[in-house]
Amino acid sequence: TGVSGSGKSSLVRGILYPALKRILLKLGDKPGKHIGLEGDIELLDHVEFVDQNPIGRSSRSNPITYIKAYDDIRNLFASQPLAKQRGYKGKHFSFNVAGGRCDQCEGEGVVTVEMQFMADVKLSCETCHGRRFKNEVLEVKVKEKTIHDVLELTVEEAICFFSDLGKERIVQQLQALLDVGMGYVKLGQSSSTLSGGEAQRIKLALFLLKGKDHGRTLFIFDEPT
Repeated sequence: TGVSGSGKSSLVRGILYPALKRILLKLGDKPGKHIGLEGDIELLDHVEFVDQNPIGRSSRSNPITYIKAYDDIRNLFASQPLAKQRGYKGKHFSFNVAGGRCDQCEGEGVVTVEMQFMADVKLSCETCHGRRFKNEVLEVKVKEKTIHDVLELTVEEAICFFSDLGKERIVQQLQALLDVGMGYVKLGQSSSTLSGGEAQRIKLALFLLKGKDHGRTLFIFDEPT
């Protein structure tokens, strides 16, 4: 702990994390100048740095794309009889690639109007009305819900929905989000609307999902509160 500017982040970012990464994983950036590291480092297998940076680089990224749960959800929709009849694949239920997403807004749900002397304005897409997908793709439903409806569910609601369908793998992935206190967030909520603390918790959920493969891991949190 320490006052703002005292070097807390610099210590963990510039020395502790890169130094441990080099010792444990034999890779990473050169750590800052220091005398040495002491402690039972040999008890560790892995190190993870959980900062408050956004979880995705684009506005299309969201909690379920980050924890890799969206692949299974898309494949579930692609396995429906109507989707098979029309030859839809998992990619047709993605807003990241062309095919099933709205062509007008490219899966954003909004269009940006550039203003010459003011901040750009975002308006709901007139073609898909913010639903991000083509009408024909939205005709494919799982238990009376379209892919848009599912993305509008909160994590808590989605766990109930997929539990009723017996989709244990998806439930297990979503449970990790619930376990870190993110039950209220919508599955399709843009990463740009998440706070730094929320981004940290979603990162932690991903680590919890893959943690068994990594052995004994030291977690370093910047601004943990």
